[in-house]
Amino acid sequence: MTAVPWTPTHVALLQRSDLPTGRGGYVFEDVDRWIEHAQALMAAGRVVPPLSTGALRRTKMREGYQPEAVEALAAHIAEWQRNLQLASATPAAPVAAEEPARRLRWTPQQIDWVRESTFGVRRGGRAYVEAEVDTFLDDVLVAMTKGEPLPSIDAVRFFLARRGARGYDAHDVDTFLDDLKRLRPAQ
Repeated sequence: MTAVPWTPTHVALLQRSDLPTGRGGYVFEDVDRWIEHAQALMAAGRVVPPLSTGALRRTKMREGYQPEAVEALAAHIAEWQRNLQLASATPAAPVAAEEPARRLRWTPQQIDWVRESTFGVRRGGRAYVEAEVDTFLDDVLVAMTKGEPLPSIDAVRFFLARRGARGYDAHDVDTFLDDLKRLRPAQ
């Protein structure tokens, strides 16, 4: 069986997933059981199988977890798992490399621009979970300070904040990501 090097951060993000609810959603108990199972697999360093939404019951008139949010959570887990497996499968660099990898040079102004970026805060509507956006920004700053390429901006997905919960304005974050995508290291 393939091992996955899950980090405590992955498990914590899954534990903190605060899924929005609404009528006609997935039954709370089914989704909670799936999340608990995924957490147990992560803690054991095992593969989390893809979510079969056909196995989740839907409510008709009662409250349940919004299907889009549950499916987005499952997609996040699959993406994390894919990235972790790729990273762990990458062979170690040979000791006597022909030429050392060239470090990218990000300017202090570029790093400050990312570090000092702020986003509007809103409740409800289109707002992203703050912790996810902050984690991604931390990953960007670590890559910049190490002289590495930025994490994949096209692949990043953030959960929408649950209804009534505070989150970063999605439009502000998306605009920032568009600007970040155009950012190039100094020559």
